[in-house]
Formats: sequence, C-alpha cells, structure tokens
Amino acid sequence: MSDTKTKPLTTLTADELRDLATRVFLSRGIPEDDAETVSDILIEANLRGHDSHGVIRIPRWVVGLDSGALKPVCSPEVIHDKGGTAMIHGDQGLGPVVARQATSMVLGKAKEFGIGLVCVRKASHIGILQYYSQWLAENGVIGIVMTNTESGVAPFGSRQQILGTNPLTIAVPSDGDPYLVDMSTSVVARGKIVNALERGEDIPLGWAVDEDGNPTTDPQAALNGALLPAGGPKGSGLAIMVDLLTGALAGEAVGTGVKGTMNTDQGITKGDMFLAIDPGAVGSMDRYVTSVEALAAEIHDSQPVPGVDKVLMPGEFERANKAERIKNGIAVPHDLLAQIKALVD
Repeated sequence: MSDTKTKPLTTLTADELRDLATRVFLSRGIPEDDAETVSDILIEANLRGHDSHGVIRIPRWVVGLDSGALKPVCSPEVIHDKGGTAMIHGDQGLGPVVARQATSMVLGKAKEFGIGLVCVRKASHIGILQYYSQWLAENGVIGIVMTNTESGVAPFGSRQQILGTNPLTIAVPSDGDPYLVDMSTSVVARGKIVNALERGEDIPLGWAVDEDGNPTTDPQAALNGALLPAGGPKGSGLAIMVDLLTGALAGEAVGTGVKGTMNTDQGITKGDMFLAIDPGAVGSMDRYVTSVEALAAEIHDSQPVPGVDKVLMPGEFERANKAERIKNGIAVPHDLLAQIKALVD
C-alpha cells in the first residue's frame, strides 16, 4: 500500500468524541447508563493510545445491533455461583455492559474469599481490557482479565488462521496509579491492522503474512492471510492457553469456532475471564505495595539504551498518551468520523 495516501484526520476533544459515541448508542435504543459506559471505555482506549480499540469499533457494534445479533437492552444473569467463582450469561449484550457487572462481582469475591474468578459467556467484545484490570487494582486487588477472539493468528510454524489475538491484561496496586500490562498474544492486535487499513497506511514487516505465508506490509493482505504470534512459539503457546482459560472455561468455543468478535452479526461464541487476587489475604498488603514500588524504582533508575530517555514501567506509556490527548485532542480519520456521525442521523 505504499502508493496509498494517508487519510486525513480530524481532531476532537475527548468529551466531543464521547458525546458523539453516546448519541450513536442511544439512537439504537441502548439505555443511557449503558450507552455512557460503552462510550467511556471506547474513549479511554483512544486516550491511552490504543485507537484499535476505540471509536473505530462503533460501526461494527452497530452492525451487530442492527442485525439483531446483539441486544440493545440485555439482562446478564449469574448462572453459576460457588464460593469464589461464578459464571455470567451476557444475554447477547454489549460486552462492556456485562463486563462492568463481572468486574464488580469478582472484586467482591476477592474481598470475601481472597481470590475471585468470574467467567462470562454470550457477551460481545468487551473493549480495552486494561480498563477493567486497572479498576480492580485501583480498588486494592491484582486484576487479571483475558478473552479469546475470532481466529486470525497463525500458530507458530503455520500460515493458517486458527488462534485469536487472545489478549490479556494484569494490573497491580501501587502507591499511585496501578502498573499494568495489556497485550495481545499476537505481535499486534488485529485492530491495529484494521486501523492501518482505515488510515491508508502500510504495516511493518513482521506483523503478519499473506495467504501464501509470505511477510507483508499490506494490511488487507495481512487480514486475508494471518497475524503472527508474539515471540514465535512463546506467544503461540500463550494464545493457546488463553483460549483454554476463556472460551473453554466459559463453556464456549476455542480456535476457529470463536465467532462474533469482529463479525458482530454472527452469534457470540467467545468467553471472558476475570480474576482478582487480594494481596492482603495471602500476606501483608503494605509489604506487597512496597515491593511493587521497589521494583518500579529499579526499573526507573536503570540505564537506558541510546535513544531512550527513561525506562518505563508497564502502563506509564498509556498515562503519558492520555495526558497528551486530553490536552491536544484525539485524531480520528475523517472517513471514520463521517461514518460514525451518519449512524446518529
């Protein structure tokens, strides 16, 4: 796509973009509280620099809503509840609405039992995972969230789409903002490929292969081919285990059987897993936080390589992005913005 010009961008404030997103969801019959929840999670993704999980997702969710595959008004139900564990049926609702309930429930279980595990089935894509893990860490527990997605990644040594990008996040409490990691098990999230296609940009070599298994910089060829696992066999193995801790544990699909995360007019067959651990239940909370800050200090004080000003802890990149975008606004491809605005009319 080297001959394709980068598409023009329009910059909006976070509040302007949040208001637009909310109006789209309200126009589809979604209750105001739920519409605001979904919009807030999308805008947080844009603010943190993860545009692949931001407002670019709106048209896909609208397809699911308009097709009837997703319910604008859902009634998530706890179908299993035993000790520190539970299962929630999402009633084909928007993922962030169901995930909000799951996150609150898993926190309560961790506070009661020291550890909580809540699985979710039949809910759409839940958005940027770190939104939930960070909230858990802000409330004094270690937050771990995973999900499986439609196949698009080749297992190590293969050129066939079998695995999802199968992301996971871990956030830990600290003396200030939580430190967190949020990553796909592929080299990049599929949304970044979609975002590059939307912007008319090439992708770096090493992200994906085409249908013949050859490296490609063309995002469309990458989507037709397969994304690559991060770290070769390491990312491949991790993706397989995330499949088994999400889809399989929730009684849903794994591998090529996962549907409904990208093609939202299809029935949802993926699973989500929320895990919360109370450090104070297995030792001293103060000692744990002291250890977190001691490691952070070592990381921050370490000698950077040429070209790097300071070595960062996980999550600090997102904090810096958020501060910059709150100040200067969020750039959205003009075509995408026009598409979103048309969904309100």
